[in-house]
Amino acid sequence: MGRPGQPSVSGGRVAAVFTALVRHPWWALLPATVVLVLALGALPELAKDTRSDAFLAPDNPALLYRDLVRERFGLSDPLLIALVADGPEGIYRPDILQAVADITAAVKTLPNVDANNVVSLATESLITGDEFGIEVQPILDPMPATAAEVAAMRAAVEDFPLLVGSLVAAGGEATLVVAQLVDEADSETTYRDILQLLAGQPLPPGLTTHVAGEGAIAGYLGAYIDADAQRLNPLAGLIILSIIVLAFRRLTPALLAVVMIVAAVGISLGIMAALQIPFFVITNALPVILIGIAVADTIHICSHYFDQQAAAPQRSREELVVATMTEMWLPVTLTSLTTAAGFLGLYFAAEMPPFRYFGLFAALGVAVAWLYTLLVLPPLIMLGRMQVHQSFINRRRQGQVDVAGRLLAGCAWLTRRGALPLVLICALLALAGGWAGSKLQVDDDRIRLFHSDEAIVRADRAINRYFNGSTTLDIVIETAEPEGLFEPRVLRKIEALQDYAGSLPHVTGSSSIVDYLKQMNRVLNNNESAAYALPGSREQVAQYFLLYSFSADPADFQQEIDYDYRSANVRLTMNHGGYQQIKPVVEALERYLASEFQGEVRATLSGRASLNYHWVRNIGESHLAGLLIALVLVWAVSSLSFRSALAGVYTLVPVVVAVLLVYAFMVLRGMTLGVGTSMFAAVAIGLGVDFAIHTISRLRYLYKENGAEEQQMFTQFYATTGRALLLNVLAVASGFGVLIVSQISQLSDFGYIVMLSMGVSFLASVTLLPALVKLLRPAFIYGTGTVRRSLLPLLFKILLVVALAATWLFQSARAAEVEPGTETEPSSTETEPGTEAELCAEEVVTRVNAVPQGEQVTRELLFRTTDKHDRSRERETVSYRRFFGDERRVVLFFTAPANIRDTAVLTWDYADPAREDDQWLYLPALRKVRRIPASERGDYFLGTDFSFEDMKLDGKLSADDYHYSLAEPTEPGSYTLEAVPVSEAIAEELGYSRTLAVVDPAHWIVTRVDFWDLDGEHLKTLHARDIRQVDGIWTRHQLLMENHQTGHRTELEFRAVDYRSEVNERVFTQQALRRGL
Repeated sequence: MGRPGQPSVSGGRVAAVFTALVRHPWWALLPATVVLVLALGALPELAKDTRSDAFLAPDNPALLYRDLVRERFGLSDPLLIALVADGPEGIYRPDILQAVADITAAVKTLPNVDANNVVSLATESLITGDEFGIEVQPILDPMPATAAEVAAMRAAVEDFPLLVGSLVAAGGEATLVVAQLVDEADSETTYRDILQLLAGQPLPPGLTTHVAGEGAIAGYLGAYIDADAQRLNPLAGLIILSIIVLAFRRLTPALLAVVMIVAAVGISLGIMAALQIPFFVITNALPVILIGIAVADTIHICSHYFDQQAAAPQRSREELVVATMTEMWLPVTLTSLTTAAGFLGLYFAAEMPPFRYFGLFAALGVAVAWLYTLLVLPPLIMLGRMQVHQSFINRRRQGQVDVAGRLLAGCAWLTRRGALPLVLICALLALAGGWAGSKLQVDDDRIRLFHSDEAIVRADRAINRYFNGSTTLDIVIETAEPEGLFEPRVLRKIEALQDYAGSLPHVTGSSSIVDYLKQMNRVLNNNESAAYALPGSREQVAQYFLLYSFSADPADFQQEIDYDYRSANVRLTMNHGGYQQIKPVVEALERYLASEFQGEVRATLSGRASLNYHWVRNIGESHLAGLLIALVLVWAVSSLSFRSALAGVYTLVPVVVAVLLVYAFMVLRGMTLGVGTSMFAAVAIGLGVDFAIHTISRLRYLYKENGAEEQQMFTQFYATTGRALLLNVLAVASGFGVLIVSQISQLSDFGYIVMLSMGVSFLASVTLLPALVKLLRPAFIYGTGTVRRSLLPLLFKILLVVALAATWLFQSARAAEVEPGTETEPSSTETEPGTEAELCAEEVVTRVNAVPQGEQVTRELLFRTTDKHDRSRERETVSYRRFFGDERRVVLFFTAPANIRDTAVLTWDYADPAREDDQWLYLPALRKVRRIPASERGDYFLGTDFSFEDMKLDGKLSADDYHYSLAEPTEPGSYTLEAVPVSEAIAEELGYSRTLAVVDPAHWIVTRVDFWDLDGEHLKTLHARDIRQVDGIWTRHQLLMENHQTGHRTELEFRAVDYRSEVNERVFTQQALRRGL
């Protein structure tokens, strides 16, 4: 064989291979079909990943730290539902407030929504105060029904700084429902569920809804990708195939192109699915690219086949196919190698998984297209009986020139007459493009993926208009030891940090535990504005938290502080999510944190804005690295193929000019280097180098065939290869042009610039490159004896290296593992048949309530609360209880930890349910006894998982609140009582829809109680353990309450229980609280 583009002798090995293929077509068609069918069968397993986190490697430190923060504080990228009212009252109307509550309740029922992490006016409470002290009052419980009640509620909300701008608009025009997701990977389904929920929700007049936030973007983007793929891929194929049909005036080449397209796209995506690598946002461009690549080789083969058939119609179809493939296999192989090298440059340079996989599977698609072109296309041409149109034969005989010929003749004239000016003009344009490239900015904003009139964009605008913003930036403060956040100096550092952050551009709000402490301090000081400041001592901070816990949910503040008060989260909100807006904020904060948070108190950035900053920042670096690696790889493959380093440089000239001119185009249009546009260079090099390879390969062959007749060489080049290249660029560029109408704006920009780069690469390959050849007369074209006669051994070595490299790449590529979720089945206890009940339910209740409690008791009580991460808090008390008739009085003196020592709580429980219980609290840091407003029976007791009613019953059963019935025994020899509240009002008051209690008749103590919430979901389980007699009274020494919905649990451990020692009634007075133990 000669050189690239030169046919080998008919008896050569290559000709023998293709002869065997056309004579025995099923040798190739059968295995190729099997592989294709297997790959297509895997496609349904292809999963989408539209998260912005997907652009960071799983081991990226920023992502790992964000996951740690998410685990610690329960923070995720939520879905935001904005409710906007257009009336003068805004959202402050009874019907709209009821709609907020209804929507909140409905959202909580969605399968992927964390019901315990839905935030709205219907779930939040106000920290208010009066002469008695702090009161944590639910905003919409009771629901305001009159104009006066709504006005009072509005005044209270607007007087609570933490809500204004974050949950309600400052002017009252809008409010938010914020839903945290259980699994962000399923955000598309959840987003769709919320839209359906809102569509079916009756809304008051004048109220509109918007759904936004990072979770909504990911969900919306999933539907976008599906719609884009269903529209763009068929359209691209249709346009390209139409061009092929018009160019060749035959349907068969178009059908052959379809086969190549299905193989390249189907096998690449099928392998992606089999390896469990998800379909990312940018993967949407991959099928379009592979369509162009697969069609390009088919066009060259069919064009050459028709040229030969038109020149010698008498030759048999087998001879024509073998001759065509013998001459074209090498250029096709060379262009496939260089195209794959360009894409592998993207794989090696990119740090972001979507770009790496894009480069890898684009290279795989190139390999599949090459393999099917060489092995499957020849048999199909034979079976399809492909015949050149008669007009091509007539035109060739009569020497006629069509439109394409006239265009190429103009290129030939330009090259022949104006080679030097052409080269100089191109050099100046390239320099201008290089200068423009230096002005190109890296920028990206997820919301800009969508067109400005899309619902998600309108929703984002609404949230940024009415609220602090939809972009969040978290700052995690870490102290060296538990309760380090109680130190006033640490809290002041956090306060100063919030003040500094608020001075930065685009930062519109901040929140932290500091704000809650300042609000508590204010309400404890007669609501004076001047008292909106931090407490002055460590003990005061600890006692504020204890005071708050009297009627608070144990999970309150979980997004602000961790369980042992060691770490805090400061959340900033920004009204812009673009990289150029985030960058100065993040970098300024990093400098501030490095300066102000050293030693034992550390601070680290996290959250959505920080993650976006880190992955977008890498775009510029990876773009340049990908460009350089692609150029080096393409140069290396071209140099080895042509046995000339200079030839490798020549192949790069058209693509370098194209890339530089695209830079200029981007700057002129105000485009930035973002997710979609940053990978254009590798694509432009991978696709554009094909034109240069075919040009050089054909010129070498024609010069050797025509000797020193240079003009004849150029004439034949433009008439044959030039025409095929023109058809190629029209088809492929048109296919990429389809991306212009993509719903994803960055893919639309990508379509513009790739189409432009393809056009420039083609023009430079058929004008600038021949001009350089004419002017410089390089030895790899004109020299004799400089090229070895056969490149087959070398090319086989190249292919072997590429195959080994590809094997290594696939083995090293880590698929994004989809770990099978473990579904937790409801625990079931086998019910052993019990004996027939001897007592009815009422009698069992009576016996339980008849168990003596002692008229008085002294005991030590240890409270141990543990969160879902097994982090615990302990509080130790000494407790006294005494009955005064039907009235029960209890006092608790805290003895540990030290910062709440001497804090005391006194409760007078009255038997009459119509009479409000009395409670007093002594805070030693304030040296004051405060009367605490009576808590609701269903409120949590001191931040534990026990409600006030649970503690008040103290193991007894309320015959007034429940209807009891016997259920099937769950434990041998026990009674199981099912209890249902006597009314919906009682159920609302207690917070339970039913309970199931296990009673041991050995001592008539309740040993286990299961509780279900008002939605019928399993809520809590109480276990009573270590039951033994003290002073003749059966006593529970250990109680464990487990909350199944939050993972939180509380243990109560009773020690030194004493029923005999007299408890002085003076212990149960306010004076005793001050005296202490």
